[in-house]
Amino acid sequence: MAIYTAGGIIGGLLERLLSDQGIRNRPITISNNTRENVIITEIESDQQYRFGFPGPELTDGEQQACLDAVSKLVSSQKCLVLSGSLPPGVPDDFFGRAIEVMPKETRVVLDVSGNALKRGVEQSVSLLKPNQRELGTLVGREIESDQDARDASHQLIDCGKVQAMMLSLGRAGLMLVTGDEQHRIHALTVKIQSKIGAGDGIVAGAMLALQRGESLLDAARFAVACGSVAVMTPGTQLCRPEDAERSYEELKAAN
Repeated sequence: MAIYTAGGIIGGLLERLLSDQGIRNRPITISNNTRENVIITEIESDQQYRFGFPGPELTDGEQQACLDAVSKLVSSQKCLVLSGSLPPGVPDDFFGRAIEVMPKETRVVLDVSGNALKRGVEQSVSLLKPNQRELGTLVGREIESDQDARDASHQLIDCGKVQAMMLSLGRAGLMLVTGDEQHRIHALTVKIQSKIGAGDGIVAGAMLALQRGESLLDAARFAVACGSVAVMTPGTQLCRPEDAERSYEELKAAN
């Protein structure tokens, strides 16, 4: 179930696109328009330019409607993914407030950045998916090596803020760290068409694998597979299921 704010023509389009894909969704109607992002690919140089616009301001009532929707749905869900940026005016502790309304047995996955990330991990998080820069911000130092990454991950895990860490390493793949395990999963070498959706593909792949009953390690492998093949499709297209499954088998054999 996807919970999101929807306003204006773009909000209606987003709702239709999700429904057309067969995704159960719960739009929260807002007075302002849902934002648009523009991505332009310059064909001759193959350079990609991204223009991310500010999100719409949400009233206090609209913010509360989002929290209410989460609290009503979460009792029937095993996992909740909190991701993306916060709209202007929404307090940095918003994701933390969302975590507070959930039952303790719900698996919380956090994929955000900036101050929202700092405030989010003040609550207990089952799975955190930062990149190296974001992890460095959390622990107050730069992450320059695998050992730095492992130490920083354990710093958060040992104090009880995070149960498991999937650290995104871009083209280098992903590092999985838990209280007693650590694995480096190398990404496949593929031809890059567009990097749009690669990070989201990692989270989506991990969640799908966990829903299938896979181990956390295999979930991390499938996450890398989805992130790797997401860049093989042009524009805003997501990864193709057949590519993800094939790449997953290759990663299991190699990692």
